[in-house]
Amino acid sequence: MTRTVLLLWLAACCATTTAAAASVAQPTLRVERMNMGSGLQNARGTENAEAVGSLGVWHVPQYMPGYPTAATIWPRVIVIQCTSDLCAGYEVTPEMGRGEYLFFVPAGK
Repeated sequence: MTRTVLLLWLAACCATTTAAAASVAQPTLRVERMNMGSGLQNARGTENAEAVGSLGVWHVPQYMPGYPTAATIWPRVIVIQCTSDLCAGYEVTPEMGRGEYLFFVPAGK
């Protein structure tokens, strides 16, 4: 019993350390706010993007036209241009699909 508890405690400590290291390793990206697209609506400036796990994609709040759902049934990934930690904003277009969440991949200029 003691051995099992020790192994579970060790596993929990390792998982916590790994998660903390992964969150520190992610750089900060800012995306320009667009009226009908990326970022908080009716605001100027930039929005901080969040990394989606270790998948290499990012997410920022956005305008969601039509009938958005609470889940990402049809996730979309778009490529946006970035210079250092600042990325160009994007407007939601019909080609991007329904009002679902969009994820993006930063591309350097």
